[in-house]
Amino acid sequence: MKIQKNNPFGSHYFKTAQMFLSKDEDQYSYKIYVGEKTFHLDAGDCCFYLSNDKKRALSARGKKQIKSKHFATIIRGYAPPEKTASIHLETNLPYVNGCSTRQIFTPERAGDPTWQMLKMPMGTIEQLHHIHPTARAVYVYQGRGISVVGTPTYAVKTELVPGMVCVLEPMCPHHFETTDSELIVLPVHIWSSTEGLDFNHPMFHGTLKA
Repeated sequence: MKIQKNNPFGSHYFKTAQMFLSKDEDQYSYKIYVGEKTFHLDAGDCCFYLSNDKKRALSARGKKQIKSKHFATIIRGYAPPEKTASIHLETNLPYVNGCSTRQIFTPERAGDPTWQMLKMPMGTIEQLHHIHPTARAVYVYQGRGISVVGTPTYAVKTELVPGMVCVLEPMCPHHFETTDSELIVLPVHIWSSTEGLDFNHPMFHGTLKA
């Protein structure tokens, strides 16, 4: 399947060494490295990345040099305590339609960046098509699947394979599917969605459903 990049809905897919930068107009500033990269982390920033053997998730805060072999997400102006977590494939939070999740790094406060694991069993085609108000950087950890981006009348499908990174810009309509393989992905939420923040919308309060 051909890899789609930069489609009009704001999804990007990388299989080889790349760097992806947030846009100047984005609400939160971030940088994503795909593949092997050595870089300097600035004071006041943090980085989520995988260990070389992909058995541990790591977070670091500036100032220091980072060597990342697979995938690293740098978030500007956010510096939580440094953490290490083992990558366990067991999940403990039910999601939807047989999918399940686990928090790798929980947010320090509601709305803070977080790193999660999403596990989808084979034959899953019913994940809700949805959007996020902030970006997602998704590392494909294990298995295979399909990313579906767009609208019911114009959808772009892209195969997801191990080692690939999928970047979903804010408000990108998307969902994942599986066929003959389960799919395990590690999404970094550049800024977490919270129900109280995301749905406290003034137009909702004055609108009645017919």
